[in-house]
Amino acid sequence: MDIQETIDSLRKVLESVIAPGVESLRLRLDALEKDLRENGQGLDRLDGRVDHLAIRIDHLAERMEDGFARLDARIDTLGSGINARLDVLTSAILNMRQPTFPDAVLTRLERLEREIESLRK
Repeated sequence: MDIQETIDSLRKVLESVIAPGVESLRLRLDALEKDLRENGQGLDRLDGRVDHLAIRIDHLAERMEDGFARLDARIDTLGSGINARLDVLTSAILNMRQPTFPDAVLTRLERLEREIESLRK
């Protein structure tokens, strides 16, 4: 066997060993690339959905904030109305507690006032 035959023989052996390994690696790389593309597209879709959801959550937060502001205003208005009514009621109770003339004296005073009015005429 001469050197050329040995080189050719080694080349065939190497090609028969290396070629399937290279082909296997190529198939694996193609599969990985396909997975990356599919997952990348899925991630892009998921990213879009997350962005859309974030916008909706922001809109909902604004609406809730507006609603709470309106409720606070209504509560303040109701509180003011209740405080005003409480003041009137407190005043009425205090006025009722003040000493008044007995009914007989009031009746007599009213009669005297009418008599005075009639005399003036």
